[in-house]
Amino acid sequence: MKVEVKSFGDSYQLSAAVLIYTNAATRHALATKHEVREHAGRPTIRPGVPFNEQDYKVLVEALAPAQQPRMQWHDPRELARGLGRMLWWSPPMKRSLFFRKSPHNAQTFEGRALCPCPGLVFLAAARELFVFAFKGSAAPSRTTRLHQAPFFNVWSRGKVCVGNAAVPPPDRSEDPQAWEQMFFGSHFTHPNFTEPNRLTVGVDPARFWREQVERPQAQFPEQVLFDLALTVEDLTQLDLAARLEAIPRATGEF
Repeated sequence: MKVEVKSFGDSYQLSAAVLIYTNAATRHALATKHEVREHAGRPTIRPGVPFNEQDYKVLVEALAPAQQPRMQWHDPRELARGLGRMLWWSPPMKRSLFFRKSPHNAQTFEGRALCPCPGLVFLAAARELFVFAFKGSAAPSRTTRLHQAPFFNVWSRGKVCVGNAAVPPPDRSEDPQAWEQMFFGSHFTHPNFTEPNRLTVGVDPARFWREQVERPQAQFPEQVLFDLALTVEDLTQLDLAARLEAIPRATGEF
């Protein structure tokens, strides 16, 4: 039985098996090594002998992480993964934004344009998406401070109002691109709260985005970002819900 590992360009052949025996009462374990031979075209495990100290040393060296053949996906935008969450970032860039007038806000409008957006940190958890902004263009670190994402359809604690948008199906739930397509492919209808200077500092958010649609700036003006007193590290903690709850909820949120 041969295993081809294309990323290494080498051929590995099954040659031995290790069986581990455990004692539930003492929580001790022992291992035996077994030669594997082909019999009638199928690998067969032969009788084994107990592992000795040299066997353990050989096994550890052979399986050293730097030497193991493995298949991994490395996304340079991924910040963290675990606890049922996926955390990634995107640099400042221009994105196509779609706006639709809403009865919730008389200042909203119809429009579409390639608008500058700040650097963003996304958090996908189960069927929910959170988005935050950060300043600068370098990859965020654990201590990078997060700001309110200045978009319509985002609540004051970062959660995205999905509305009628199609959440990525299970087979794409761990694909950052699928989540971003859902977010930026939807219509931005209205701010999810009415508190001044909370979505965009110093300017009404509907006016801000109308001006970006009519006369897009070369870069996103970071001075309008509202600091949430939150860091990237906070998004990786077990008590994430409590840390988000600590962010003051904006007035007029709906």
